[in-house]
Amino acid sequence: MRSSCRWPFLGRPSAVAESRFRVVKWKQPWVTWLILGVIVLLALCLRCYRLDGQSLWADEGNSAALAARNLATITRDAAHDIHPPLYYYLLHFWVRILGNSEIALRSFSAVAGMILVVVTFFLGHELFNRRVALIAAFLAAISPLQIHYSQETRMYVLAALWAALAVLFFLRWVKSWRGVDFGSQMPAGDGARRMPRTLFAALYVLFTTAALYTHYFSFTIPLVTNLAYGLGVVAYRPLRRMKIIGGWVAAQLVILCLYYPWLRLAGGQLATWPAVSEPFGLSFLVQDLLRVFSLGLSMEAEMTPVVWVFGLLLLLGVLPWKLSGAREEGRGGSFILPRPQLHSLVFTVLCLCLPVLAMYVLSLSRPAYDPKFLLLATPAFHLILARGVGGEWLWGTMWYWRESVAAGARRPYRWSQVWTIASWGVAAVALLFVAGASAQSLANYYFNEEYARDDYRGLARYIAAAGLGGDGIILNAPGQIEIFSYYYQGALPIHPLPGQRPLDEGKTEGALEEIVARHQRLFALFWGTDESDPGRFIEGWLDQRTFKALDSWHGNVRLVIYAAPEEEISREVQHPRQLELGDEIAFLGYSLASSEVRAGDILQLTLFWQGLGEIAERYKVFTHLLDGRAHIVGQRDAEPAGGARPTTSWEEGEVIADNYGLLVLPGTPPGEHQLEIGMYSLETGERLPVLEDGESVGDRILLEPIQVLKAEAAPMVEALGIQQRREVDYGPLRLLGHDVHKLGYRHQPDEPLHPGDILHATLYWQALEEMETDFTLTLQLVDEGGSVVASRDVRPVGGAYPPTTWDEGEIVRDQHNLRIPAELPPGRYDFFLEIQGLGIESARFLLKSVGM
Repeated sequence: MRSSCRWPFLGRPSAVAESRFRVVKWKQPWVTWLILGVIVLLALCLRCYRLDGQSLWADEGNSAALAARNLATITRDAAHDIHPPLYYYLLHFWVRILGNSEIALRSFSAVAGMILVVVTFFLGHELFNRRVALIAAFLAAISPLQIHYSQETRMYVLAALWAALAVLFFLRWVKSWRGVDFGSQMPAGDGARRMPRTLFAALYVLFTTAALYTHYFSFTIPLVTNLAYGLGVVAYRPLRRMKIIGGWVAAQLVILCLYYPWLRLAGGQLATWPAVSEPFGLSFLVQDLLRVFSLGLSMEAEMTPVVWVFGLLLLLGVLPWKLSGAREEGRGGSFILPRPQLHSLVFTVLCLCLPVLAMYVLSLSRPAYDPKFLLLATPAFHLILARGVGGEWLWGTMWYWRESVAAGARRPYRWSQVWTIASWGVAAVALLFVAGASAQSLANYYFNEEYARDDYRGLARYIAAAGLGGDGIILNAPGQIEIFSYYYQGALPIHPLPGQRPLDEGKTEGALEEIVARHQRLFALFWGTDESDPGRFIEGWLDQRTFKALDSWHGNVRLVIYAAPEEEISREVQHPRQLELGDEIAFLGYSLASSEVRAGDILQLTLFWQGLGEIAERYKVFTHLLDGRAHIVGQRDAEPAGGARPTTSWEEGEVIADNYGLLVLPGTPPGEHQLEIGMYSLETGERLPVLEDGESVGDRILLEPIQVLKAEAAPMVEALGIQQRREVDYGPLRLLGHDVHKLGYRHQPDEPLHPGDILHATLYWQALEEMETDFTLTLQLVDEGGSVVASRDVRPVGGAYPPTTWDEGEIVRDQHNLRIPAELPPGRYDFFLEIQGLGIESARFLLKSVGM
């Protein structure tokens, strides 16, 4: 039965394929086009949703910077990089039209990713049937991995698009020769025959060359097509004609000639580029790619049962069983795919496996594994997965049942109807499973900060808000200058280090000495230091000669804040003490640069330790600055010497000078504060007991009081680190926001609460004008029925810093605790703040709903 359906660049669907769609009356081509249109719209929406929700990261910053340069500069700079220039050329013209905003930069990849979904459909239609094609397009549309790289200003999804187009026109070219069904189930249709064969060849050459000029790993595409063509020569007599072989060889020579100039220009860079991953085995590679291709990069990095289900569906998709139970003339009773269809499956498996095998072989001498390099294999992955999801294997089972078991039944064809319904049911369940797993991964990608890209946008905002005159910025590695400059528009000097690769210690030390002499504080961003500074020279130098105050990760980039001493750090103990921590460590005393510090500034402290013997366990040092109510307003926990001298490395009798900087939280009220130090086990968190003359005196050491002074100017709101921003005015007072979490879990604000725990709240106040009277606060925990189950009346800052002494515009950090009753039943509770006073009506605000 001939179909009236015609497809651009595609052949007429076979009778076997049409028989499948007769069940749901899909003879009309507009039905397939309509479904494809919905899928493409879904793909576009998923790729554009929250396109600027995450910061650009370092490599994206490089793309943005290169795209802003002229074509000659792009060519020169790309030749010294590890990526060819075509993506940067195209992005250059794209941003000239749309601008260089985050959305404009990333939208280029989003469009390429959407087109890749369309091409995946055409590949499925070319190799299998419309059912597989539509399912594969849907799987590509919701693929977490493809969506991730479709929202990144990099070339990986564009390379995958070129590769898919090259494979598509390779199939059309080979199929255009009569008598050849290689790589295709469907014979060439009238529409395809009207297309010039040379056009298919030219398009194959064009897109293969484009892929090679977009990413170096695209060399696997001509590898796949040449191997497939070689197998086709063996399988199909027409391909053995010298005219056809000559045309094929000529196409490969054209590709080589087009690519040779770039190889001459940039080939040396490829030969010297270092490894980009740890060594790995083939088993790890296969399992990790199954996980990443299935669920993307926003799920836990382990082989969960969900991943194994994907593996099962993929295995079922490889089974070489027939599309349907219809006998084919001359084929006998076999339920194995006929040769042309079997070759389609083999070719698809080849497109998936050969790039993976090439990655493994290349990595034997220089490990180079990164899943994004293999994004070009995802269309083949989705096609095979679509066969498993679509129940092609179930139709083979149905045919076998009809022929061998139900042939003698009165109504043997009733089984065909049963298996038809079963096939669609299995496909529906499998699609729901894949869609649900993808939805969970996408929810993590869109909303879970654990899986977010490196937050250069947030870092630049923080440094712009917290930086003061006299501060400086160090970028290690120096390649961060592009992305950091994209976001940071402040006036602080930026110092990219090291100035050369490999790092020259003499020159780098000279540069560090000059930088430290010029600045009071340094904001250092560490990223990619395994390549730029593998010996940790820069960080180690700063740890020994300055005071590290903050060390926090933001994705794969680390922010470290240092306080530079006004003069060289003395190794003499200013305040001697004779205490022991456990049986192995002695505390000899400490030195302070000053016993006064302003809110928002860094307290400089040096501790002196001595090993009393061999230390078998690693311990961390804690240094806390406490206000009068024992709330922490400054903290630094780290292994000695910034991690460079763990306690297990100490020699008996060796004295360790250990520098710490305590960043006094911006907005800390002025007054006398207490400094406490001690050690705890890195493994268990248990503190070491403190002994004086052999007697236990607790698990902490109290040092001299510290006077915190009022900041000279109110900090910027971005420097406060408020977890829940809100602006609520109450007369002359403004609540800027709050933090609410379990006590001690500010870094994990969603940590579950239990009866008996302490709920900690930090309120951020700003005085809009000077106040003549005080105000009071009430903290309340209310159950679902509206009953108050816990309440506490408090004064701002516990009364230690009355609001009547606040200056106009001053920002005050106000911390409070509320103990949860031990007998409280499980459920949801609302945490309220009520403000009374200032001569106006009281106001009540919901701070947070918590689960118990």
